[in-house]
Amino acid sequence: MRRIALMLLLSLVVSACTTTNRQNEETSQEATAELVQRHMDLAVGYLRNRDYQRAKEKLAKALEIDPRNANALATYGLVFQLEGELKLAEEYFKKAVRSDPQSAQIRNSYGAFLFSEKRFHEAVEQLSKASEDRFYSNRPTVFENLGVAYGRIGDTEGAEFAFTRATQLNPEQPRALIELGDIRFDQRNYVEARDFYRRYSRVGPATSKSLWLCVRISRIFGDSNEEASCSEALEGIFPASDEYLQFKESV
Repeated sequence: MRRIALMLLLSLVVSACTTTNRQNEETSQEATAELVQRHMDLAVGYLRNRDYQRAKEKLAKALEIDPRNANALATYGLVFQLEGELKLAEEYFKKAVRSDPQSAQIRNSYGAFLFSEKRFHEAVEQLSKASEDRFYSNRPTVFENLGVAYGRIGDTEGAEFAFTRATQLNPEQPRALIELGDIRFDQRNYVEARDFYRRYSRVGPATSKSLWLCVRISRIFGDSNEEASCSEALEGIFPASDEYLQFKESV
């Protein structure tokens, strides 16, 4: 009985030590994560103020603590992109993707970078992967960006699908609404085109694209007052736009 009691006592001591070690390790990990986040928050603040040097200093400190921190790597990529250091920017975006290939936010950022470099097929690839994350809060925007990228490579069907998904996830996703209105107009589905335009006009600002769509829809439905209002706004606000040139050619 004494031997059994001693064994039970030893097992409890070992269990207590293991629990304590695990708790200490978890506390240490939490403290490290908080310190990294503190540097990241400061870096983002400097980035917003266009103080790129200080932003990089804080990012460097975050990476000293956690060299594989995907958010820090991606933010480095954004800083270098803004500084015009495009090779370095891509290098860091790729490192971020390798560090956390499941991050929709990082793939969306990398896709936006590729889009800005007119590498539209590669942008579609990254944005498509980003769109697969059902729990990503910015998923409607990812689909919206994906639709624009599809449009740049001439894939109207892909663009229509992506814009539709964006509006299903967020019925007030502005760019997707006006793009779908334009697509529906080209398909001669004028009723839906008008519906998308009206939905857009409730949530988005007047743009050269939206005003030109308004003019064309007004002509189809014989609404001369709305046509005059939209055409005057197009001429007054966006006289140098491609849409205004198209309007002038249509008169």
